[in-house]
Amino acid sequence: MLHSSGSLVWRAVQLHGQRVYWRTTRNVHSHRTAYLESLQVLGLPEGSDQAAVRERFLKLAKKLHPDSGHPEASAEQFQVVEKAYRSLLNKFSEERVERQRCEGEYGLYYRHKRAEEHYEEEEEEEQDIKHTAPQHRQYLSYEGIGMGTPSQRQKQYASYQAMRAASSVNEYKVKKISAEYPETALQQKERAAARKIRTRYGIDRMVDDMIQEAMAKGEFDNLSNAGKPLKERPINPYVDTVTHRINEVLINNGYAPEWVLLEKEIREAREDLRNSLKIVREQLGPLPLTKEEEKRWSVCQELLQPKITAINKKIDNYNLLVPLLKQQVTHFPLHREAQKILTEGQSRSREEVQQEEQQPSEEKERQRMFSSAWNIFRLFRMYR
Repeated sequence: MLHSSGSLVWRAVQLHGQRVYWRTTRNVHSHRTAYLESLQVLGLPEGSDQAAVRERFLKLAKKLHPDSGHPEASAEQFQVVEKAYRSLLNKFSEERVERQRCEGEYGLYYRHKRAEEHYEEEEEEEQDIKHTAPQHRQYLSYEGIGMGTPSQRQKQYASYQAMRAASSVNEYKVKKISAEYPETALQQKERAAARKIRTRYGIDRMVDDMIQEAMAKGEFDNLSNAGKPLKERPINPYVDTVTHRINEVLINNGYAPEWVLLEKEIREAREDLRNSLKIVREQLGPLPLTKEEEKRWSVCQELLQPKITAINKKIDNYNLLVPLLKQQVTHFPLHREAQKILTEGQSRSREEVQQEEQQPSEEKERQRMFSSAWNIFRLFRMYR
């Protein structure tokens, strides 16, 4: 009875090994078929390396991409070529990872172990198989490392721990050296960032990949302006480059928008009005004004009224043309400006006023008329 049960267990182990072998062989055959088909799409012989595949893909992409303008451009053919290129890249990546994992003393064991795990995952997906043999279970001790008797597995696990400790020490030393030299750490970060970039479609994505690879290799480190800030230019991002260039040409040749010229004219006209009021104020005495001086002050404001009307009309046009609401201006406040100049402006002294009052009436009238005529002449000359 014991002999028959042992033979059954051994037979089950043999059947399981055969199934793993055939399943692994079938997967390898399917992967190889896809690999050969991808090489055939790119027009490369078997055994081509990653550099040759990449160079061939770049040539086909420049010819078949819809945006390339080539007579043979086709979106469907480009997608087929890119799919084959991505498939080959995945194969190269898997081979590189497989090569790194299989290096060491127990590489063959780990490869066999991963094949079994992959087979078990496929068996779980199949709904017909409802039971898994106990022999497929992994060891719970020694982190599942090693094979054979417990003593043999213990020795293998001790060797694995020593190898892992040595690897950890090397990694610690590398990190410590990288911390002492920030430039090296920065280059490693740039390389890692370049590897994280994944592209899908388009020439621009491919160009971006090439630029990132060149940056990771340090090919842009010898540029003349490397590490320097960009030149500041007052460019509006919402205006196209053609309009910006035209505006630069107009500004360099003395041209400006209409609202800029209106703003300059309004500013100069306001200053001229204030100067006119100050000129008249200099001919008057200190506060409080006499009736005659108040009359002259009122006449001056009436003479300036047409000019103020013209300025206010320009202000209305300026407010309609100015691009920003905060740049709009109000009408010229004549009453407020006149009151401010009358209060704070320069005037004649009290002694001069008294001397003028002591003069004969004819002389006083002649001087007053001459002063008024001279002020009116200055005003009209200013606004001529």
